[in-house]
Amino acid sequence: GKLATDAIALMGYSCGGLQALAQSGDERVKTLVLWNSGVIAAEDPRAAALEVGKDILKSLSMPVAYIAGRPSDIAYGNSVDDVSRIEGVPLFFGNIDVSHSGTYAEPNGGAFGQVGSAWLQWQLKGDMTSAKIFVGADCGLCQDPAWTVEKKNIN
Repeated sequence: GKLATDAIALMGYSCGGLQALAQSGDERVKTLVLWNSGVIAAEDPRAAALEVGKDILKSLSMPVAYIAGRPSDIAYGNSVDDVSRIEGVPLFFGNIDVSHSGTYAEPNGGAFGQVGSAWLQWQLKGDMTSAKIFVGADCGLCQDPAWTVEKKNIN
C-alpha cells in the first residue's frame, strides 16, 4: 500500500533502456526515460538477440525522455533514430558531451541526475518549476550551451 500506482516511471540505462521499453505497454506507466539507449535496427546483427524492435516505438502512449552522451557513443545513433520515429507523445531528447558512462559517477548523478530528477518531478508530481527545464523555446536546457535539445509535443 505504499506504491503510488498512478505515478510509475520506467527508466533504463544502455540495454536497460530496451528492457524499460519492453514493459512500456503497462497502462500504469506514466513516463519512460532511456539513458544512453535506443532500439537497435533490425539489420544490425545484434538485434537478433533482442526482444525489442523499432515497432514498439509506435505504441508509446506516455511522455518519453531520451538522455544521451556524445555522438560517438555506441547508443547515440539508435537514440536519434528512435526520436525520429516517435510521434504523438511528449518527447524530450537531450545530449551532452559525455561518454556512454554518462555522469552517473558524479555527485548526485551529475547533469544526468539533475535532468532525470527534474523530469520525474514534472511528469509524476506536476512540478511546474521543474517543467521549465523542458518546456518552451527558452527552456532551461534549451538555454544551456552544454546541451543539445530536441522536443516534440512539449510546448
